[in-house]
Amino acid sequence: MKKTIYIIPGLGENCNLIRYKMLSEALKNKGYEVIPVNPNWYRPLSEQVFSVRKNSIIFGFSFGAIIAYLIAKKYQCKKVIFASISPIHEFSYNSLVKDYCKYMSKDLAIEIATDIKKIKISFKNLKAPFTTLAGQFEKMKADILIPKTRHRITPTYIKYVCDLL
Repeated sequence: MKKTIYIIPGLGENCNLIRYKMLSEALKNKGYEVIPVNPNWYRPLSEQVFSVRKNSIIFGFSFGAIIAYLIAKKYQCKKVIFASISPIHEFSYNSLVKDYCKYMSKDLAIEIATDIKKIKISFKNLKAPFTTLAGQFEKMKADILIPKTRHRITPTYIKYVCDLL
């Protein structure tokens, strides 16, 4: 049976971007069946949770890592990779609404911001093993810091992900 990995991109992104295609190709070359997930960024994150195959791996980048967290809390998986997970606890409600209003109606921005503020990240509650990654220049704590990298999937970031598996 082929190993399965789900890829969940960052806010406003989708798996058709070249960086996610490069990640997908690298993982396929390691023998993984890759399932790209394109969230509907105009819906609350808590509504983006989907079931995963048992013994699969979930890779989430930035806000996609928040979705990966919500999935791992609800469904059994083999491992979770939180790549540059967004520090949602640091965002104020008002700043979230203001930022989202640039891209959508105020009512929808309020709905999404309210949802985000309800999400409490606690890795202690996860049953699945996990690893956190972050770019060296992100000023985030993580298990692994990707050298010379900011908040972006780069070839170096992809190499580190592949080396984890």
